[in-house]
Amino acid sequence: MVPLLKHERTSTPKRWLAGYCFLTLAATLVLLYAGGFTTTIGAGMVFPDWPLSNGSLNPPGWTTDQAMLAEHGHRLLGAVVGTLCIVLCLWMWRREERRWLRRLSYAALALVIFQGLLGGARVLFVSLNLAKVHGITAQIFLCTLTAVAVGSSAWWRGLDRPDGHGAQRQWTLLRRTGLTICGLTMVQLLLGTLIRHRGAGLSIPYFPHSAPDGGLLPLSWNWATTLHFSHRVVAVLLTILFFVWLMNLWRSGWVSATVKKLAVAGAVLLVLQILLGAGIIWSARAPIQTTLHVLNGAIFLSIGWAVTFSFFKPELEPSSATWKTG
Repeated sequence: MVPLLKHERTSTPKRWLAGYCFLTLAATLVLLYAGGFTTTIGAGMVFPDWPLSNGSLNPPGWTTDQAMLAEHGHRLLGAVVGTLCIVLCLWMWRREERRWLRRLSYAALALVIFQGLLGGARVLFVSLNLAKVHGITAQIFLCTLTAVAVGSSAWWRGLDRPDGHGAQRQWTLLRRTGLTICGLTMVQLLLGTLIRHRGAGLSIPYFPHSAPDGGLLPLSWNWATTLHFSHRVVAVLLTILFFVWLMNLWRSGWVSATVKKLAVAGAVLLVLQILLGAGIIWSARAPIQTTLHVLNGAIFLSIGWAVTFSFFKPELEPSSATWKTG
């Protein structure tokens, strides 16, 4: 029997760890959908207690009542994701030699615990403000898990800095643009959270125009229309910036094929997000369509951050980077 080389013995456990990271990320997306649906149908306060639901781990009738099913299912999924994160941290502690990646997994666990406590405090204190913070923290947690999954992936190990001063400047520009896109996306998600929790989703009931006469601006303004219109303006800015970024990424010969494919997937999700947003208006805020808009926005953020995070490898793992002068 031929003995395995060291890298062959270690590659299989690393592949399993990487797969587990992506499994945890997928479970988190399911959790985000469940939380979004709970908010959409207004079921966040169907149980007045926490961490139990009506004083029970298995409240009577929760599987037959939509509101109870949504909220209790959300709580159970939160417990599942928390457990997955605990196992992830233990696995990283035992098998991952890169300190920065282990610390990111620990940060993800801290965030999911904090997120659970926020959800509980939102119920116990009947606070819409805490509900908004709960929604934004979920996106930060998602980005942290995305970074862990990307850092553990096989294609991450093949990433490198470009050759030549011109390519290095372009590398810096692409990274800064990616950070701007992720920041704008977070602003957009924050606006969406405010719109959802304050009931402003149909304050402008027209699309693509904003007035009954076909005008681009609302005929009258208040806090709700201002919030809603701001959401549309940021969407336009984000779309333009993202497609400029995509073209620059695609033209760069040193950007890996995987990163380019992720960026293209992000473009598809961005177009889908616009269509889902329009569908919310046209369907008068149908619950499933509205929740898919929330979920798709989160996936778009995670892909944008995955592409942007790939440009941080030389700083995180400088020994694997090669700067060459042209």
